[in-house]
Amino acid sequence: MHKKTDPRYGLLRGHIPKALLKRFKSYCLENELDYSQGVEDVLTTFFNLLDKGEILSAKTRCLTIADLIRDWNLEKLAQLSEVPVENLQAILEGQRPSNDDLIGLGVVLCKENGEPWTTDELVEIRDRSFSYVPDLPKNRDSPKVL
Repeated sequence: MHKKTDPRYGLLRGHIPKALLKRFKSYCLENELDYSQGVEDVLTTFFNLLDKGEILSAKTRCLTIADLIRDWNLEKLAQLSEVPVENLQAILEGQRPSNDDLIGLGVVLCKENGEPWTTDELVEIRDRSFSYVPDLPKNRDSPKVL
């Protein structure tokens, strides 16, 4: 039975930039795959990495650390994470969290699927939101928002 007539398969179609199309075709050629198998391989790899948390979803890429703590009771979050309430309030006001803040928050915060955020993921979220500001003690001066 061919995939075209197999009820377990569906048709996927879309338009992508020509440079990406060229790269995909090269990938298929180099790996001796037809385009159907190439799409299946690429999507399977992508979703496996997404499920493992090795890449962040588009929804997650828009998050800030402030978004992750906004609905928390700050006193309770401070107690659980050992991050001072003042630091949590500063984060909510748009200031850049320190590495120590992220380490503490990583112990408490979880993704929608219940998995904990890793410190590396929290650093990535922070760094997407702020240009580089050295993580020095008490360095909370006017971070540049990207």
